[in-house]
Amino acid sequence: MSPRPPVLACAALIVASTLLAGCSTDTPRRVVTVTADPESPTATASDEATPASAVDSDVVEHAGNKYRVVTLPLAHWDVRVQWPEADGIMLRDFLEQQPEIEVATNAGIFSDDLTPGGLLIADGEELHGLNLREGGGNFHLLPNAVFAVNDDGTAQVVESHAFDATGVTQATQSGPALLLDGEVHPEFNEGSANLAVRNGVGVSPDGQTVYLAISLSLTNFWDFAGLFSDELGVEDALYLDGDISSLWVDGDGEPGPVDGPYAGIITATERQ
Repeated sequence: MSPRPPVLACAALIVASTLLAGCSTDTPRRVVTVTADPESPTATASDEATPASAVDSDVVEHAGNKYRVVTLPLAHWDVRVQWPEADGIMLRDFLEQQPEIEVATNAGIFSDDLTPGGLLIADGEELHGLNLREGGGNFHLLPNAVFAVNDDGTAQVVESHAFDATGVTQATQSGPALLLDGEVHPEFNEGSANLAVRNGVGVSPDGQTVYLAISLSLTNFWDFAGLFSDELGVEDALYLDGDISSLWVDGDGEPGPVDGPYAGIITATERQ
């Protein structure tokens, strides 16, 4: 995520003359590109994603929008949260360092100094603390939440104040929460003109499956939450970030020069 003014970075996309509330307009923004084919690494966000990979990656339609959804049963996939470098890292450099990774997406909102906006736990070690402060921007659009993977092989999305680190091996905090206990965030409005490319993470009700999703067209928070609840059967989901986001799957080809730098990355590697 590119450095921004000294507040937590809020994910936003300026579309025509529409200005999204609470988001800085000082830095030029881009529309996220999602690779549709290894031979076409510059496919636009409107293209359907069909990577040549064993990863369960589908294009799902909801409320007139298309989303790329990666389904990760934890019995078969090792899902981790990583903060590989203190000053951020480009996605292509990160993948070059760890070629075994088969799925990668930026792990949440972070600050202008390229530190996570809130909690980040990697392999059982807390690298950045929980953030319960009040403030502006998407991260502080309460309730926000923590996505966590536990040592018992399950995952969860839990409201930040209710988070308990006991048994947690991987975690990232972001905001706003999209869904908690099946309820849409109270500040979301159906038909909202707050449109952006967005990525997020959800967990199945039994905690056994993680879903990563990114919109392939501009979407609002209400519809993005509806993707998880109506199409994926998810009751708890978390917004990760907006127009700087990417969701890479093995077979997509090398990420582009604008995919990063990221302060946190959610990865998946097939269990052997």
